[in-house]
Amino acid sequence: MDEDKKKGNIISRGLLQICDNPLILLILITLGVISYIISIQMRIGVPYWDVFNYLNNALYFAGMNSGSVSLFLPPLIPILTSLIFRLGYVSINAIFLVSGFIFLIGVIGFYFLLKERFNPIQSFAGSILFISIPVISSWIVSGGIDIPGVVFSVWTVYFLITGLKKDSRLLYLVLPTLIIAMMARYTSGLIIIPLCFYILINLNDFRRIETFKKIVTGILIEFGVLIAGVLYFFVKMGAGASILNLIFAVATATSTGAGDVAYNPNNLYYLQNLLNYISLGPLQGTYQQILNPSLGVPSIISYLITIITAVGLLIYIYNGAKSRFEEVDLTASKALILKSTLITVLIVGFIISFYYQSLIISEILLFSTLYTIYRFLFTGKNTPINSKAGLDFMFLSWFAAFLIFHSILPFKVDRYFITMAPAMVYFIILGLSEFIKFVYRIKPGVKLSSSRKCGVWIIIALILLFSATATYTGHAPKKTFTLDISSASNWLTDYDPDYQNKNIRSDYPNAVGWYLKMDILGAYPRLYNTTSEFNDYLTSNDVDYFIDSTNQNHPNLESYKIIKTFGVVVLYQRV
Repeated sequence: MDEDKKKGNIISRGLLQICDNPLILLILITLGVISYIISIQMRIGVPYWDVFNYLNNALYFAGMNSGSVSLFLPPLIPILTSLIFRLGYVSINAIFLVSGFIFLIGVIGFYFLLKERFNPIQSFAGSILFISIPVISSWIVSGGIDIPGVVFSVWTVYFLITGLKKDSRLLYLVLPTLIIAMMARYTSGLIIIPLCFYILINLNDFRRIETFKKIVTGILIEFGVLIAGVLYFFVKMGAGASILNLIFAVATATSTGAGDVAYNPNNLYYLQNLLNYISLGPLQGTYQQILNPSLGVPSIISYLITIITAVGLLIYIYNGAKSRFEEVDLTASKALILKSTLITVLIVGFIISFYYQSLIISEILLFSTLYTIYRFLFTGKNTPINSKAGLDFMFLSWFAAFLIFHSILPFKVDRYFITMAPAMVYFIILGLSEFIKFVYRIKPGVKLSSSRKCGVWIIIALILLFSATATYTGHAPKKTFTLDISSASNWLTDYDPDYQNKNIRSDYPNAVGWYLKMDILGAYPRLYNTTSEFNDYLTSNDVDYFIDSTNQNHPNLESYKIIKTFGVVVLYQRV
């Protein structure tokens, strides 16, 4: 018995050590997940269109022959990938490695950010949940720009919070990481909304910083230097006009394109698929279902998390509102009515503007509504409750700002929800923690030791991780059709050594351009009413070869013959 008790104490102490500082364990788990997913990604190939654009741009930045170059796209991932190319490793795997490294930085940053609100083991569980949700796990090493944009947004928010509360020198890092986030993904600039919100509700704390004027001056100098550098870069690349047009189209939400595969005018698209973004089922399925969770169904775990989180958040809101209204003088009816009316008007105005898809007005009204509610409930002394509430409202503004933006834009794909993932995970952990505390209160007989409380969170984290890993494995294919494009391109180089002097077109031109290291123009049968019209298009443009990769039924072209087939990819040659 004594021996068993001694072993139990050793396990308990070891568990407590992990609970007090789980960062090393988190890094090891993250490295394991990244390594596993990279091995699968290297096997199945590039998952989607845009990655080939980034690869072609990386070749350009490395000073190598490249396919079609799109210099108006965010440059961070191509520039970092080009560094590996310059070392002599020119492969699609390079962009997967870059993505994996950035994701590791992001998980560490998110853990530190969560620790500003939760204890270490809760922050650990939140970080594991972040890794595990489908919209994250399927894109971890994809070569896309959505996760890198979120990674540097997380660090930007972290530097702002800790710079204000702990070490003001960290405020100098806010602007550089914000610029990096925007260079990773332009629309990451929307993180300015929660940043400004947090600054505004903590304005007095900023003013009390001893070196306030010095910091403001330093940040202004940083701003001037960084903006000048960014503008010079884009002008030098000749992409200035394209960037301005893109910004205008996004800001005014004037983008049209009912014929685009991503066109979806449903404003509630992301809310309707929210459960799919938490956990996906069943364990077996198609690759498209994990890339686009809206095509799948929520798992039982997703329903359980949603129900428990909702109950926990309702308890938290009830307790918070109850305590705050006890401090408010309800006899001051005129002031109360005035504040309540203002909030009601702002909410109604927001709903109307959102319904009519007015992006800028909706964002302004969102900001005003949250700020007014916060000031109504949390004015006065700077208490720990107010500090926590400030973080809660900041994360709420984060989630809502990106939700409004992506909901109003007419183009919707599930990976855009990645921008909202950190905020969603934050509120899931908040809801779970409040629910667990509530259970302890109503069950006074349930007294768990610190190690067992810690064990509850570790079990939650591991269940989520194992479920996500099993789901990803069950949905991952043996390969994607982009590997067939690689095979077709390599075969063509042997079939026609003079291919670089031939007119080659494809319905996946950026991929063919990457593999052939030449500029390839697009040719899309779906844009023509008949096969004959498409045939005439090819002949009138003196096309020698056409590579068809996305059509289920490959067209029978009068002036072209099929010379080779690789999986779903067909290679045509002019007769």
